Formats: sequence, C-alpha cells, structure tokens
Amino acid sequence: MIKTQIIKEGEKPIAVIIDVNEYKRLKEIEEDYNDYFSALETKSKNKTWKSHSDLKSELGIE
Repeated sequence: MIKTQIIKEGEKPIAVIIDVNEYKRLKEIEEDYNDYFSALETKSKNKTWKSHSDLKSELGIE
C-alpha cells in the first residue's frame, strides 16, 4: 500500500496522494451516505406506500 502523501504549497496543503484502494473505499462510503439520505428524503416526501406484492401485481410481474 502506498503511504498517504500531502502536497503543500508553502505551509498550505493543496493535494493528497492516497492508495487507489483507499480512494475506492472512501468513494463507496460517500455513495452509501448519499444513498441513505436520498432514501430518507424520498420516504419523508411519500405518504402512500404499496406492498412489494401489490407493486409486482400492478406491474404485471407475477
């Protein structure tokens, strides 16, 4: 694994170099976070819900 490196301009950090696997892991966490809050928002906006079986019947899946 590549050691994380911080690139500075003077004393100010301007960039970070990290291992690609660590980057992918952090992106997954970000996507999960966004999905979770998107689901909460959708749930709060929708007051009418259908059961899974009702939805499948309505769509003609079963």
